[in-house]
Amino acid sequence: MDRRRCARGGHGPDPERGAAAVEFALVGTLLVVLVFGILQYGLYFNDSLNARQGVRETARMAVVGKTPSACRTTTDWSTIACTAETLLGTTPADTYVNVSAPDGWSRGNALRVCVLVRSRSDFGMLPLPNDGYVRASLRMSIEEDTTKPSGTGTADAAPGGQSWSWCD
Repeated sequence: MDRRRCARGGHGPDPERGAAAVEFALVGTLLVVLVFGILQYGLYFNDSLNARQGVRETARMAVVGKTPSACRTTTDWSTIACTAETLLGTTPADTYVNVSAPDGWSRGNALRVCVLVRSRSDFGMLPLPNDGYVRASLRMSIEEDTTKPSGTGTADAAPGGQSWSWCD
């Protein structure tokens, strides 16, 4: 038994126990913020990698004239946008797509696919880049010109506070 406690007759609060509780409250708060920060940024980077992979697969499928079965009911540029949403695996409300071929759809011209995805990692504990939106873009040379979408492209309206200026 603690000698100080014995000197008091074994009664009363132990000041060392109170100090440990205060220390734990201070360290525990920092530990919780650190753990949630690691989780939040880990999920953000995972969403970033998924967006990059989805854009690459979308562009590749588009330039060789392939379409996922879920998107075969749409036409023209919306088929490519549907492909991006399907491959990214996010809800359409969280995915914004900008696809274009500035020089027109013909073999050898460039197809540009850009996506803006709302990250699912926004716990609100720490600030995320671009207000929690992940950006991914890719240019790829068109290989098949059997399906010629009319015009030079289409873009979803960017969400508030965002724009497509980075996609140019």
